[in-house]
Amino acid sequence: MALPAPDLAADAPCVAVYRELRDGVARSSAQIGYGYNLYPIAPATARHLQRVLRACLRDGRMHEYGTQHDERDRALAAILAGQYLGVGVDEDQVMFCAGASEGIGLVSRYLTACDASMILPAPCYFAFEQTPRRHPLAIAGRYRGDGAVHWSGGGTSRTAVVEILPNGVTGTSFRPPAVQADFRVLDLVFQAGGRDTHQHLVADHARTALAGRLTDTAVLMTPSKDLSVPGLRAGLLISGDTTLIASSRDEVFDRTASPNPMAGQLLLLYLTILLMAEAAHNPDRHAFTRRHAWIRAQYERHQVTTCPTEATCRAITCHLDRMAGHFTEAFDLLIRHGAGLLHVSDDVRPIAGYSLLPRLNADLPTADDLVAWVNTVGRRFDLKLNPTLLFGGTRASWNTLYPGEPRIRVNLSVPHRDLVHTLDLLRTARRELDSVGAPR
Repeated sequence: MALPAPDLAADAPCVAVYRELRDGVARSSAQIGYGYNLYPIAPATARHLQRVLRACLRDGRMHEYGTQHDERDRALAAILAGQYLGVGVDEDQVMFCAGASEGIGLVSRYLTACDASMILPAPCYFAFEQTPRRHPLAIAGRYRGDGAVHWSGGGTSRTAVVEILPNGVTGTSFRPPAVQADFRVLDLVFQAGGRDTHQHLVADHARTALAGRLTDTAVLMTPSKDLSVPGLRAGLLISGDTTLIASSRDEVFDRTASPNPMAGQLLLLYLTILLMAEAAHNPDRHAFTRRHAWIRAQYERHQVTTCPTEATCRAITCHLDRMAGHFTEAFDLLIRHGAGLLHVSDDVRPIAGYSLLPRLNADLPTADDLVAWVNTVGRRFDLKLNPTLLFGGTRASWNTLYPGEPRIRVNLSVPHRDLVHTLDLLRTARRELDSVGAPR
């Protein structure tokens, strides 16, 4: 007898709308709002990872299910992360995972077991909406940058507020809603690439949000976007809730009997570079060497042999500064070439990262109007646009939080000529569609 079909959860609205937006749109179309960093990986990062791979092969980490090196990496990550976040972190409060996406799934599963619902920022990464549907985890509401909330229910005994520092789509700081949270999730999406090389770190925002406590908090970090390495799937989950960490380790072990040593090593490089980037922008010219000496001592104390050299750290931090400069130049291009198309001013400039979500200068009063218009632009002008509805929420929440404000994502990491080209396509599309009337 055949098994009954499982009652699988439907896609989240932000995932389902993707099919409407891309229906009939050529895969080869240009795009203005990619979801990953197109700025090249630093050559020094590539060389260091090659060195790490050789070390992992030499130490036997590739042909065993786990070694003492894994524990050493995790203990060292706790020290480096604690130094960066300004809070004491124990190795038992740390685990490596396959990117922040897996971390979102692990935290969502735990919150479901705790009878908690989430309050999410709008916009946010789609995994915060899609993953909870599989557990299921209720979403009590969504909030915008000023803390205003669109409530959608919940009915649970506890509440978890998700903060993304900075917002992964707008690149700006959001004020958390004025609610009593039982748990907090801090997702540190971008830490580099801000408006000024002396301010391109947002560690102060994270330190202020943590306020020295981890017991009721989960912190997620990943080098995927800052270091341009999404394919290596490295994520860090930190929490003072020992039950969350223990259950998450069991969950991961059920799927994967051994950790990927390259992921842990990449996270160590990332934490090292974040600390070194702070020192690189210290007016004291000896700060960089002193900070590297301290970091090297931590590697030695934990018997981790892959500490990046001072020259490697200098090369990567300089690369990040050039990346920040590229983003700044792209933003200036956006102001000039996007005039009349997008509402771009300094208040929407990302404080870190490459993503922003400016208003589109078009008469599209509802979410349905925006979806139809974006699909038409894609089909007729070979230009993919990524509007608000792709980034969490529902039509009701977007219409409530951002009424009459059609917005699209812009990625500042693309080559400058590509940015100008896509803006020209958008200008042509808007002009021609305005002449015949926007689709409804």
